Amino acid sequence: MFFALWPGEDVRARLAARADGWAGRPVAADGYHMTLAFAGAVEADVRRALEAGAASVSGEAFVCVLDEIIWLGVGNIAALAPSYPPPALLGLAARLRRLVSGATSRVALHRYRPHVTLRRLGAGEPRWCSPPEPVPWAVADYVLCRSRAERPGSYDVLARWPLS
Repeated sequence: MFFALWPGEDVRARLAARADGWAGRPVAADGYHMTLAFAGAVEADVRRALEAGAASVSGEAFVCVLDEIIWLGVGNIAALAPSYPPPALLGLAARLRRLVSGATSRVALHRYRPHVTLRRLGAGEPRWCSPPEPVPWAVADYVLCRSRAERPGSYDVLARWPLS
């Protein structure tokens, strides 16, 4: 399970159009998301604690402009990221990471780098991406998601919380 920003169909379509023609295998557009905090596999009581805690996590709505190509995972993941992440995004991610840490006793060991994965490259496949046009994303809520074990790269949105 993880907390994420979940784009609407219009943003998904613009992201898919930006990555059209890039090297690598496309990520399914219905799976596009921006992870905020990763909880991993959790029991039902921890899920309830995450949902209850998320109900008290407040934040302001914001616009996130995805305008920078980044390479992750030793260069095999092509993603779009905000070159200047909005403070509201970073604050929300920090609050949710603290919530996950308290509920699961897992501490995130890496620096948070907001991004949306668009392509996955095979071993030895050369990196190639056309320069991106910025994709503005008006963020009004966040979600708790579950990965589907039977279909990697597909997710179920379990709950949603609005931003003010």
